[in-house]
Formats: sequence, structure tokens, C-alpha cells
Amino acid sequence: MTMFTGSVLLAAGAVVRRPRRLGLKEMLFHLQSAGADAVVLLAGLSFLMGFVIGIQAIATMSPFGAEARIARVVTTITMLEIGPLLTAILLAGRSGSAFAVQLGAMKIRGEIDGLRASGIDPVGDLVLPRVLALVAAGLLLVMITTAFSILGGMVITLWIPNLSFLAYLVGAADAMSGVGLFVGLAKIVVFSGLIGLIGCFQGMRMGESAASGEGASSSFVVSLMYIVLIDTLFSFIYHIN
Repeated sequence: MTMFTGSVLLAAGAVVRRPRRLGLKEMLFHLQSAGADAVVLLAGLSFLMGFVIGIQAIATMSPFGAEARIARVVTTITMLEIGPLLTAILLAGRSGSAFAVQLGAMKIRGEIDGLRASGIDPVGDLVLPRVLALVAAGLLLVMITTAFSILGGMVITLWIPNLSFLAYLVGAADAMSGVGLFVGLAKIVVFSGLIGLIGCFQGMRMGESAASGEGASSSFVVSLMYIVLIDTLFSFIYHIN
């Protein structure tokens, strides 16, 4: 995996020197399949998640008369944890596994070996566009997740007479004014990059047709493990400072 990551970084360096080598059409195709096709599902899930967080915040803060802080709680939790995690899990389940299956099928049919025999680097032509597309999709999707989760939390203002929609939005905007937003964006960049690398790595190492489903399953499980570990590291560094 370390050697595979190094080869992807070398391919990225070659693209920086010669931007025309980047498969822009393939990157846009994967950006659509990983990003645009997941918007409706992710928006619905994040809206419901924001609503659930809002209900929990009411139950926790109402006894102390701190209803005005509910918008800040919902926004902070969404921005730092729910948004990046929900987006990353969806990308790992949909796109990371799909990358493993796609590249695994190409490996089984001998297409990747054929590219190497023709002097074409499969990492630069097949892997790099997928990883970059997933990073771009992750950034776009996490913004949508955060927005819809905040809107879902805003529904709870219907049950709080002294908290208006405007006051809720002001509290949410205040919560997003710190460094938390940049931490959330940094998380999803790392998450989506790793998901892309792991999915492509699992696909490129397949050798048998029967292993296709195994590769997709392994891609999701390994990605999920790294997502949780890196999220723990981010949270520790952010809160310890």
C-alpha cells in the first residue's frame, strides 16, 4: 500500500509538470458518479441526522434554559463530525467499492497488463483521476451535508417558542466562523483521498475473478477502519489544543 501510494504521488507530480496528462474526461465522469449521483441520498440522510441531533440537544439543554445554544451545538457537531463521517462512509460504500470492482475486472481481463505493455502507466491513467475525483466530490458533498444537517436541526425551532428561525441561523453562522469549518474540510480531503487509494489498491491487486466481491468488501472495511482512526486523531489534535 505504501509503494502504491508512492506511485500515485509520482503520477501526480508528473501531472503537475504536464497537466495534459491528466485524464480530465475520466475524472469528470467519476466526479459525477461519486458526487452528483449521491447528492439526493446524502441530503436526505444529513437532514434527518440534523433533526435527530436537534432533538437530542433539546432534551439535554432545555432543563438548563440554554435553548439559544442549540444551533451552535447542531452546527459544531455537524461541521466537525457528522458531515465528514457521513460523507466518507457513503463514498466508501459507493465509490471506493466501485473502484475496486472496476479495476479488478480490468486486471482480470488483462487490460491493465496490456496498458503496461503499451508503455502506458495505469496508475496515472486509471488511479489518479479516480482519487482526484473522489477528493473533489468529498469537498462538494460535505458542504451539502453540513447545510442540510443544519436545516434539519432548524426544524426543532418549531417546538421552541423563544427560538426563531433567524436566531437559529445567526447561531449557526456564529458557530461556523471559527477554525472548525476548516478542520471538517481537512478531514474529508484526507478521508476521500484514502478511500480512493484503498479502493484502487484493492482493485489493482486482484488476481482471480472470484475475488472481485472480496475486493469490494475489503475496500469498504479497510476504508472504514482508517476513517475512524484518522477521525480520532483529528479530534484529539483539535481538542487538545
